Amino acid sequence: NLNMTEDKTATEDFQAGKYAEAVEKYSALINATPNFSSYYLKRGQCYLKSNKYKEALQDAQKASSLGEKSMELAMLGGKVATKLQMYEEAYRFYKIGVELDNTNTDLVEGLRNLQQAILDEYELEGGEDAEKGYSAVDFCSQDPYPGDDKLLQIEQKILENKHNIQDTIPWKDYKDGGEFRGQASEAAIEAHSLMVAGKLEEAVQKFTFAIETEPNNAILRRLRSEAYYIMDDKINSLRDLWAIPKNQRRVEVWRLGGQIFHDLNLPLHAELWFKNATRLTDGKDEGVKILFQRTRIQRLYAPLCNNLAINVEFSDFGKCVVAKKAIKEGEELFTEKPLIMGQVMDKDNNFALSCDNCAASILTAEDYFGSTLETMEPDLKELIRESWPDIPTVACDKCQKVKYCSEDCRRQAWVSQHELICPARSEATKKLHEISQNLGHGVAEDGVWKNLWDAHFSPLFLARVWSSIISAAKHMMKESDGSVPTAEQWAKARSPFRKFMAFGNSSAADSMPTILNLIREIFKDCGDGVQYKITDNEFNGRYFQAVCNLQTFSSPITPYHRFMTRVSKLGAEDTRGMRMLKYLQTTPHLNTYCGLFQLQSCLNHSCTNNVQVSDAEVEGYGGVKVVAKADIKKGDELFTTYIDTSMPRRLRRAWLFRSFNFWCHCHRCEFEGDGPEVCTECQKKAENNSLFLACGQCHRAWYCSVPCQKSAWRRGHRKICRKTKSSTDAAANQDSIELSNKEPEK
Repeated sequence: NLNMTEDKTATEDFQAGKYAEAVEKYSALINATPNFSSYYLKRGQCYLKSNKYKEALQDAQKASSLGEKSMELAMLGGKVATKLQMYEEAYRFYKIGVELDNTNTDLVEGLRNLQQAILDEYELEGGEDAEKGYSAVDFCSQDPYPGDDKLLQIEQKILENKHNIQDTIPWKDYKDGGEFRGQASEAAIEAHSLMVAGKLEEAVQKFTFAIETEPNNAILRRLRSEAYYIMDDKINSLRDLWAIPKNQRRVEVWRLGGQIFHDLNLPLHAELWFKNATRLTDGKDEGVKILFQRTRIQRLYAPLCNNLAINVEFSDFGKCVVAKKAIKEGEELFTEKPLIMGQVMDKDNNFALSCDNCAASILTAEDYFGSTLETMEPDLKELIRESWPDIPTVACDKCQKVKYCSEDCRRQAWVSQHELICPARSEATKKLHEISQNLGHGVAEDGVWKNLWDAHFSPLFLARVWSSIISAAKHMMKESDGSVPTAEQWAKARSPFRKFMAFGNSSAADSMPTILNLIREIFKDCGDGVQYKITDNEFNGRYFQAVCNLQTFSSPITPYHRFMTRVSKLGAEDTRGMRMLKYLQTTPHLNTYCGLFQLQSCLNHSCTNNVQVSDAEVEGYGGVKVVAKADIKKGDELFTTYIDTSMPRRLRRAWLFRSFNFWCHCHRCEFEGDGPEVCTECQKKAENNSLFLACGQCHRAWYCSVPCQKSAWRRGHRKICRKTKSSTDAAANQDSIELSNKEPEK
């Protein structure tokens, strides 16, 4: 009754515009009943009216973490996140409302305001600009990997033993050509003319005469090398380049040599020569840098793709996945386990019911049936005892909180990462686990309860990354009887994560100082005298590495599914199966994890994606599978999607640029338009406040004339034209006039 009275007076204060007084009363109610989401929503409304958007968002997030799912929550969170320019968070809140009632007028208006905010930011930044965005190759290091020096020595032995290419012969041993230099010059000019004419063998003969006369002439050797290369005589081509002293090798020499080594499948030498070419151009030659990355990507990913229908390559836009052969719709292209996994912060997840090492469900019959189990008929209880999989649940023997499906998984987790971040290890690790359990909320350094973490993956994921690096380095240190890990051992420990690109245009260290300081506290003493200092830059790098590459997944097959399979195989005379069905109506929730996947992370975005990423069980672990959504030709790139592609074109592209820093030029973005004011095909602008006609099917392209419509249809619009499904999308295009896509009969 006291709470009801206080609630009533707080509501009266709110209605009277006394927001500070209302906040004070709702805060008292929250202190008395901290798990009642309604009070957070009401206080959040007060903060919204007071223009205290950050506090309002924290209340909306807290209400969401308590399980609130209402239109009031959707509108509060969506509005304040939009005000704070946290557009992904705003969209997450608005999606709650879409699931409840996508025709709600306030919701549609809120979505429009979100769309306009993103577009206003897009216009403020000058719209699309080819000069904006990142150069993918600039995000890729040319630093060697640990062990590359030994691989280079092995390749050198191959050159010596197989191709008889030894160290460069000193130029001082050669004569200068004397009186024959004039003839050599004439022969070189003639050889070059023959080479241009395509008479390569004759050109080589002339070059050879000139080189025998002037063996110290680097230009002649390079030209003959080019002729040999065109003739596909790569060894003789390489011998000429190899003979040129390093201090006289120009960019063209290093580039051609790198290409030859690449063709000979000697990637370490290829990388070395491309790297030297890059140095000579001060890193300004994009072509050479791309050649380096193509060689490195092939070296790193070819072993992963050996028995698959795909290759990983490097294009102007970065890594990409390409079909080795024609692929049919529905064909499974690959499955993959995560290199490292972590939890997704979602109130529906109960991680006590799945393995923290492999994501396998450890759901018991007692967990699933609950108290109903005791009221079942005896023969049904017997069926459950016979057919429900035996689930051995193992807890960490230190903290007793983190659960595993087996003793093997517990040991693997302990050795690989859990030892350093176990909640029983320190107050810092305990607090980090609590923040994760509270969906990112906790007490900040100023003593205020607030949202401390700006991501949907748990902060424990980053802790796992550092813990796995440190654990690997310590293991190598002990193997070598060292007292501290060497620089090479640290490099080896970090190397698995070098494949994952990171991009971000803000500072995670600045926006999440409590988490950063907690993680620093955890790893300042890693045992055995080992310390690991995490800089702001490294924190930002690992955070954005996760943001740019993490894929969510679940282990799709649970004990429930296995039980269902066994029950379905009961004989017709066994009535227990039919009687059991009424107890099996609810499919259990699959806990959501996130992971870094080496191949999946190479898939690029298209608004017309041709592959689908879904959950899979891979060698007993939770993972992903990638399946073709359409027929794919040999050599075509495989595309997934990064965003909700039901959004209009301009919003999609602005969102992609804001989140991933690239402008999408897929088929949909090419053949859809931004509005009826501009012809999608010829870019003509409408005059006198008139509007162009819209595609009658998708409502996402507008044309100034029938010829433009037909031209676009033939060029590619028909491949991406789909009937508009979303009522919100339709509302966004309500001013459009329909135009038929049908070709005229002939």
